Amino acid sequence: MTAYVDHTFDEEDLSGQTWSGDTFDDCTFLDCDLSELTTEAVVFTRCSFVGCRLADSEHRRTAFRTCTLDRCPMPGATFTDCSLLGSTITQSLMRRVAMTDCDMSLMSLGGLTLHRVDLTGSRLREANLASTTVTSSTLAGVDLTGSRAVGATVTDSDLRGARIDPAFWVAARVTATVVDHDHAVDYALAHGLRLA
Repeated sequence: MTAYVDHTFDEEDLSGQTWSGDTFDDCTFLDCDLSELTTEAVVFTRCSFVGCRLADSEHRRTAFRTCTLDRCPMPGATFTDCSLLGSTITQSLMRRVAMTDCDMSLMSLGGLTLHRVDLTGSRLREANLASTTVTSSTLAGVDLTGSRAVGATVTDSDLRGARIDPAFWVAARVTATVVDHDHAVDYALAHGLRLA
């Protein structure tokens, strides 16, 4: 286990490595290759990832606390039982990414396109989903309470078992998506329909 504080990793090839129990505080990763990186119980706090490649990386019980990931493509990446509390992802390719059973509360995914993303069982309480596009994705059992979804679109996805505030159905455009019966009722009521 190694502790890094205020360290800058600049254009380093860290691909294929395995990190376990390491801590990174106020570190910066610039244009690094993190593809096929494996992390186990690693903690990143207030770290910035800029232009890094995370393709096919695997993260288990790892924490990204108030981190920023900008222009970081991550196709095939998996996050299991991780914390991304208060983190922000911008201008990043989110295709074939799995973030299951993760705490993504207060996270910002605003303006991103999520395609074939698996968020099963994750918590996105009070997350920023404004203008986010979600397609062909699984959000089964996701907690979306308090999330901001103005201008968001959800298409051809699965929302079964998700916890959703009534305001979500008004703020977001949801089409061709599988929902529970209770969701359908909430959607109807949120749009001013009356049930017989």
